[in-house]
Amino acid sequence: MGRPTSLKHKSVYALAIYLIILITIVGTVSYRVIEPLIREEIESHLDLRTDLLANQIESPMNQAHVLLGSITSIGQATQDRTHQIRALSLLFASTRGVAVSGGLWPEPYSVDQHVAYKSLFFNRRDDNLVDRIYSWDNPASGGYEKESWYRSVTGAAPNTTSWSSVYIDSFTSVQMITLSMPYYHNKQFSGVATVDISLNDLVEYIQQTAIEYHLGVLLKDGYGDVITEHNFYLNKDAYVSSYQFPSNGWTIYVVSASDPLEMQMLNLVSKVEVSVIPAMLLCIIGGYYWISRRLITPITQIARQAEESVEGGIIDIGYHGNDEIQQLIDSFNKKTKYLEVEKIKAQASTNVKSEFLARLSHEIRTPMNGILGTAQILFKSGLRPDQQQHLKTLYESGDHMMTLLNEILDFSKIEQGKMTIEYAPFPFKALLDSINNVYRPLCHDKGLEFDVHSTIPEQRWYAGDKARIRQVLFNLLNNAVKFTFSGKIGVLFEEHNRGNYSQLTIAVYDTGIGIAQSALRRIFNPFEQAESSTTRRFGGTGLGLSIVKQLSELMNGHVTVRSELKRGTTFTVTLQIDLASPNKQQTQQVRSIDGHGLNALIVEDNRTNAIIMQNFLESRGFHCQWVKNGKIAVERLKHAKQGAKGIDLVVMDNHMPVMDGIEATKAIRQFDNAYKDVLILGCTADMFEHAKQKMFDAGIDELVPKPLSDNQLGEALFQQQAKLYQFKPELMAKPLEHNLEQYLVRLYIAYEEQDTESMNHLLDELKPLVDQQDELFHQQVESMLETLQNGQYPTAQQLESLTLSLKPYCD
Repeated sequence: MGRPTSLKHKSVYALAIYLIILITIVGTVSYRVIEPLIREEIESHLDLRTDLLANQIESPMNQAHVLLGSITSIGQATQDRTHQIRALSLLFASTRGVAVSGGLWPEPYSVDQHVAYKSLFFNRRDDNLVDRIYSWDNPASGGYEKESWYRSVTGAAPNTTSWSSVYIDSFTSVQMITLSMPYYHNKQFSGVATVDISLNDLVEYIQQTAIEYHLGVLLKDGYGDVITEHNFYLNKDAYVSSYQFPSNGWTIYVVSASDPLEMQMLNLVSKVEVSVIPAMLLCIIGGYYWISRRLITPITQIARQAEESVEGGIIDIGYHGNDEIQQLIDSFNKKTKYLEVEKIKAQASTNVKSEFLARLSHEIRTPMNGILGTAQILFKSGLRPDQQQHLKTLYESGDHMMTLLNEILDFSKIEQGKMTIEYAPFPFKALLDSINNVYRPLCHDKGLEFDVHSTIPEQRWYAGDKARIRQVLFNLLNNAVKFTFSGKIGVLFEEHNRGNYSQLTIAVYDTGIGIAQSALRRIFNPFEQAESSTTRRFGGTGLGLSIVKQLSELMNGHVTVRSELKRGTTFTVTLQIDLASPNKQQTQQVRSIDGHGLNALIVEDNRTNAIIMQNFLESRGFHCQWVKNGKIAVERLKHAKQGAKGIDLVVMDNHMPVMDGIEATKAIRQFDNAYKDVLILGCTADMFEHAKQKMFDAGIDELVPKPLSDNQLGEALFQQQAKLYQFKPELMAKPLEHNLEQYLVRLYIAYEEQDTESMNHLLDELKPLVDQQDELFHQQVESMLETLQNGQYPTAQQLESLTLSLKPYCD
């Protein structure tokens, strides 16, 4: 046969148009006559089916109400636990139907003042034997009184019932719902009675009915959540029959799952028309049906399922064929399953890494606490200059190791999206002082010039994360000092107004070894350095610049780099930052705490850590006791008496045998004596946020991380001084003149740590404590303050002379 001619095409089109017009006219007339009758019949049929379904659903719900009433009666009739257990066992053994479990849930400690949870929870197995379940009585489960089904009727009027939302039972993986009712003794709320109803049979019945009668069914609970759904699709103008259950607020919606009403009308019209144009109608409908079924409908269903499918969902539209559509479905499902497997592997890898880092952090920080803490104690012991130098080397090496560990932990937080930026007012001068105090002496020791230029007023205050900005600066300056052997290092600060916010630009430049152009693109990648030999020659983790880049981006900024080999490097960090007003509270100097007359309880299983903490506290005047685990601490506090020997401070470790710090803190906070409010300082080597948060959730007031720092401990005590002195308020106003030795200790530590900011504060605090007529002392203090203000570091001889001047006041 030859190719169709244009005339044939036109005749086919004309015939098709004529057929369409004819069908439209006949169909319209027929439709208007038949449609009301058919619609009424369909709606009546749907309403009948809805009523039948509602009756089948409501019957087991009513049985559940009766059973719950019986359980409540048992709870109210007697408080004899033996009688209650026997009665409930017999009741569930004789019960059939959808109610599979339930029981009595007394108020915590109402049955036994020493045991919180004494539930009577029974479950009927498939073989109709009854088991008693004890898992809810374990305090580690969180307490059943916090569950929504319990709280919904707590304190409610007698006979009040409450339906829970639908849930999947964790033990049987069965879809269930709980009916709750309070019970009382002598008009006092005693607990909650419950019945758990399995929805499996109910859902199966609904689906069987829907399939048998070609229905679309949707059942929702009183909270609007879907209990079950079968083939429920709403077409335009579709009739929806519904029924709301008065007992529990559920609603059932029923639609016809067969062809829409309009399609049924058209089918009837088609039967009328079939006697007029049977062949044409058959061809057109057949062609349309085939195209729709084989091409349009599968593609539409694929698109809809691809868009609506949950993460990891596959396409299942019941299509079977050996064509491109089947190939598309198979390829999509194969790749989806592959990605889901890879996602599970990646998540497992992340979890293992996080657990490993947490364990690594704890295992390293614990011995480092002993090393660095002992070093801080030895700083106070009057060593010879050469011994002081050796000790300083030891302390700096340990501190450097902690810096490397912190870089790894920071990178892990950033990688998992758990790094948070805190916004608080801080003075710009604090940044200037920090880099001058730390890096000017370092550059001086290395024979380098150190320049700091700023176009920003020193009195400027910003709102941002001072610690993270400082971390970015220190990481860049550490690299500059590490890779520069001659010349200078400089920092330039500039501020630019961008309308609704300010832009802080920080440039760190050096005349060091420089970076090759080919390496510039990878230096911000984790564990990457400019050359493979860099780590061996200069050390480091290769994470510093990656952390700089990601912290900058977290603060709505970015970092760029320019470099030339053997000429130097410039890193420029641009941050979006807001201006702030000065915070008077932050401008005040930190004051010391006098612990004379105060008693501290150190809860620590590691003897070395306990000795270090005891030394730090005793240097402040505290009298210390030490116990090895949380259980001993709880017992000691429970029976401790207040007074001169009463405990004012608890320093709580986390990981301990017998009872850890979290459980011990929770137990203390539940005391019925005054010690439930005692000041508790958490002290842990776990520095992941979730670990720290667990301690705060348990009830600690402040956290002091390991390795211990005497300065951090002092700051924590100062911040909590109101609670520290709560039992002995008369000691809070004690003069500080008796603490000159403590000031000297902290001054030596600040000197060894090159913390010039703390030295400034301590020297200012010392001045009013010594007689103004002691001219020699005040001249020495002013000389050291002037040295610090000039960006230089006091000599060891100046510090020793000051110590000799204070000796008469300390004897």
